[in-house]
Order: sequence, then structure tokens, then C-alpha cells
Amino acid sequence: MTETQRTTLYNQLTNTIGQEAARTLMEQLPPMGWDQVATKEDVKASGKMFLGELKETEGRLMIQIADSESRQGARIDETNSRIDETNSRIDETNRELSELKDEVRNGFADLKLALAKQIRWVAAVLLGFAVSMAIPLTVALL
Repeated sequence: MTETQRTTLYNQLTNTIGQEAARTLMEQLPPMGWDQVATKEDVKASGKMFLGELKETEGRLMIQIADSESRQGARIDETNSRIDETNSRIDETNRELSELKDEVRNGFADLKLALAKQIRWVAAVLLGFAVSMAIPLTVALL
């Protein structure tokens, strides 16, 4: 029904049954042709089609989520592996530093012992020199 046909019908109804009744009756007509109005079966079919598309989209989304989770899991495993390798290297470095610290400590102890021996030797030499010089000086002074 065209707009002109609707207007003509409204005018005829107004003349026949009155303006208020004509308006009420016209409000019951669809704004377009009856072939454009959706039936319950049309709505059900559209709903089923929509649900089918929704389930298909959900399936694709679930596959993408699973794929993403798998990739993230692999990345996490790789990161954990790198962390483990780094921790192993840190442990090895700590062992090497501990060994080096022990070597330095032992080296200083050996150096301290050698220095003490040298100081005693120098003291003995100086004492011997002093005694050897003191005897002739004492004899010369007497």
C-alpha cells in the first residue's frame, strides 16, 4: 500500500466511522505492505539461523583461544627454561667466586706467613749485625 492509498483509506474511514475510530483502525495496519511483515515462522527461522551463526562463531573463537593459550604456554615454558638456564649460570658463577675467594684468602694467608718469616729473618740479621758491631766497639772503647 502506497502513502497515497493510506491517506485515501483514512479519509474514507473518517467519513464513515469517525476520526477517532479511523485513527485507531489505521494504527493497526503495518507501516509497510503485509509482505514485509515478519511472521512467527520468519522470526523462528531467523533465530535458528542466528544461533547457528553464533555457534559457528563460538567454535572458531574457541579454536583461536585454544591456539592462543597453546602459544602462550609455549612462550611461558621457553621463558621458564631461560630463567632456569640463567639461574644455573648464576649458581656456577657463585661457585667460581667462592673458589676464587678461598684462593685469595689462602694466598693472603701464605703471603702473611712469608712476610712474617722475612721480618724475623731481617730482624735476626739486624740483631746479628748489631751484636757484631757492638763487640768491636765495646772492645775499642775499653
